[in-house]
Amino acid sequence: MITLVVDNLSPFTPDILQCLKRKQASYICKKFFEVGNCKIKYDKVILSGRQKNNREINVINSKIIKDCFQTDIPLLGICYGAEIIALTLGGSIRRMPSPVHGVIPLNVWKQKRMITERKSVLVFESHKYCIAKLPDDFDTIASSRFCNHEFFSHKKKDIFGTQFHPEKSGQVGLDIFSNFLIA
Repeated sequence: MITLVVDNLSPFTPDILQCLKRKQASYICKKFFEVGNCKIKYDKVILSGRQKNNREINVINSKIIKDCFQTDIPLLGICYGAEIIALTLGGSIRRMPSPVHGVIPLNVWKQKRMITERKSVLVFESHKYCIAKLPDDFDTIASSRFCNHEFFSHKKKDIFGTQFHPEKSGQVGLDIFSNFLIA
C-alpha cells in the first residue's frame, strides 16, 4: 500500500513524512504542482496544510478530492487539506477572529476508528480559518472552543479532515496516522 502525500508547501510536511516513517508506511511525497491533472493511482492520499492562499493549489487539491471521492480512495486532509475537503464537497469555512497557534484541548464527540480511546485530547493548532459548515454526509468527530469541526469524517467513505496538525500532536497524532494507514 502506497500513500501519496500532497505537499501544499506547508512547513509541517516534513513532520508528516517523519510520522509516516515512524509508522513504517510506504509513501511518496509530491508537491501539489507535480500531481497536476493526473488521476490518483495510490492506495491512500494525505493533503498537507499550506502557508498562503493560492488558486492553483485550490484547483489541484479539489481535483484530487473529487477523484478520491469518486474512486473510494481513503483521504486525510490536514488543516488546509481539511478546509479544501469541506469546500470542495459542499461545506464552508470562515476566517477566525484571531489566528490560533499552539496546543489546545479537543473534545471528542464521536468514537470513530480514527480516535477511539479518549474523550479529550491535546493537539497542535496553527491556522486562521476554520470549517463553518460540514458538507452533507459528514460527521463531527471532535471540536474545540475555536472550531466546531476540528476533526470530521464522511459517514460512509474513508474521508477525514483534521483542522489541527496531527503531525505536531505527539502520540495522539501518531495514533491518527496509524488508524488512517490501516483503513
